[in-house]
Amino acid sequence: MTLRVGDVQKAFAAIAAGDGSRYGRLAPSTVARVRATLSSALTAAVGQGLLTHNPARGREIELPEVVRPRPYVWTDARVARWRATGWRPGPVCVWTREQTIEFLKAIAGHKRYLYYHLVAVTGLRRSEAAALREVDVDLRHSELFVITRPDPGEQVDGDGKLKSQHSTRTIALDHVTASLVRRYLIARAGLPAGSGGEGYLFTTPAGMPCRLDLFTHEFEDLLAERTKLPPIRLHDLRHGAASLSLAAGNDLKHVQEMLGHASVSFTADYYVSLYPSTRHEAAERIGASLFAAPAGRMHWARLPLRCRRVAGSAARCPRGPAAAAKI
Repeated sequence: MTLRVGDVQKAFAAIAAGDGSRYGRLAPSTVARVRATLSSALTAAVGQGLLTHNPARGREIELPEVVRPRPYVWTDARVARWRATGWRPGPVCVWTREQTIEFLKAIAGHKRYLYYHLVAVTGLRRSEAAALREVDVDLRHSELFVITRPDPGEQVDGDGKLKSQHSTRTIALDHVTASLVRRYLIARAGLPAGSGGEGYLFTTPAGMPCRLDLFTHEFEDLLAERTKLPPIRLHDLRHGAASLSLAAGNDLKHVQEMLGHASVSFTADYYVSLYPSTRHEAAERIGASLFAAPAGRMHWARLPLRCRRVAGSAARCPRGPAAAAKI
C-alpha cells in the first residue's frame, strides 16, 4: 500500500477549503484535529506492516495556522453597535454577569433549563453536561462527578469523549444549583433508563441521552425567541462561567480544576482580565500601592509641582509647612 505526503497534503488542502463538505470551510483547529486522528490511524497501520511510513506525521503536512480566538465581553458599547449594525467583536463572545442572569431568568421553566444552568454556572462542556447520569450526582455533598466513560460511544456523536485525564473531575455546586438538581431528579423519577440501565439526566422519552446538536440548536432558538441579548454560542456559556468565577474572586487553580484544563497557564492565558471591571480593579490596586499617602500626611501628587521632589519621596514645599497647609 502506497500513500505519499503529497497525497495527504492534497487531501488536507481540500479539507481546509471545505470542498465537498456540508459544513463549509473548516476552522484551522478542526483541520488540525482531523490530521491528528489520521496520523494516529496511519501510525497503527505502520505498526501492522500495512505502511512503511506515516505521511501525516509531525511537520510533514502544511496546515492552516491555529490561532485561538480571545473571548470578547458584550459591553454596553458593543451591544449598542451590534443592535445598530449586526456587528460582532469576534467569533468568541461572552455575556456579563447581568446578561447571564437575564438569560437564565428568560428560560426559567423550560424542560431542559437545568442543562443550560449547569453549563453557565459550572463551565461544563456541552458533551459533559449531556452525558451526566444520576449516579454522577452527590447531593449529600453538593457535587457533580465528570467521569471518563469506558465506552465513549455511549456519549452521543463521539463528542462525549473527554479531552484528557484532567477532564475527569469533581465539581462543587452552590446551594441554589444543588437545590435545582434535587428538584429535577424528583420530577423525573420513574422515567425509563437508557441502554445498560443508565439513568441519564437529559434524555429522550425513551431514556436515551439527547443528541448534542439538539442542545446547540435549542440554545440558539431560546436566545432568539425569549431574549434580546447579543448572540453567543452554547460553548461560550462555558467561557462565561470561567470569567464569572474569576471575577467573583476565585483563584486560577480553582477555575482550572472546574473547567478540566490541563494547566493553569492555559486558563490564565485565555481568561485573566477578560472583564473590564477586573482590569480596572487591578489598575486601582497598582495605583493604591504606588500613590497611597501615609496616614496624617498629604500625598505628593496633591502638591503643586514646585513643592515636589521625586515621585514616591516625601514632599517638601520651599515655603514651609504653613504654605503647604494653604493648598
